[in-house]
Amino acid sequence: MTPHTRPTDTLPRVVQIGFHKCGTRSLEQLFRGAGHPVVKYRLRRPLRRSRNAALLMQQNLEARRKIFAGMEDHVFFADLIYQTERDSFEPIRHFREIMRDYPDTLLLLNVRNREDWIRSRLKHGHGEFAQRVMKQRGIASTEELAETWRREWDTHLAEVRAFMADRPEQFIEFDIDTGSVEALVERLSAYGLRAEHWGDIGRTRGIRRHPLVAKLKRLWAHARWRPSD
Repeated sequence: MTPHTRPTDTLPRVVQIGFHKCGTRSLEQLFRGAGHPVVKYRLRRPLRRSRNAALLMQQNLEARRKIFAGMEDHVFFADLIYQTERDSFEPIRHFREIMRDYPDTLLLLNVRNREDWIRSRLKHGHGEFAQRVMKQRGIASTEELAETWRREWDTHLAEVRAFMADRPEQFIEFDIDTGSVEALVERLSAYGLRAEHWGDIGRTRGIRRHPLVAKLKRLWAHARWRPSD
């Protein structure tokens, strides 16, 4: 951190409230680069088994605990999603509960071109993620899945914008395609972020691999074991 930033324990949490596959790894690097504790997808602690953060948040809500109970010492939260072939939970849809439990939170709505986002999601894990979602929801085709995601994208963005309309000081919308990282860093100046820590880290479009390498990666993505929590 720089001499002008506040101690981590006095900073409001920043919660990424846009969908995954919208620059979450790059956002993570901004905060990690400034020395902030980050929860991205899994809650990782020394000498303890890592847990899916979204599942923990679901369990907290069901037990009537605060949504971030057990991970309140973190500053930035990103990639909050739990998806198996049987269950699904996306904490980004519970932004109302987040603001209820932690009223000083900053919500970061990360967006990109919607159709590019859908294509990226369909390719995620060489198509394995889409297959998981289709099986869990009983969706028969990728075309139907894409249309479902379009509706969910439009609805979620509209609901977040409407809910936060009367507290613009706690709401940041950042387009990873067209937004200025420098402007984002300035908006979050208390956190000591540095624009050079941003990078298109998870980008796979345009990468050309040897056909055998591509086939092996695809087979591994569909065959490897994934923990249920």
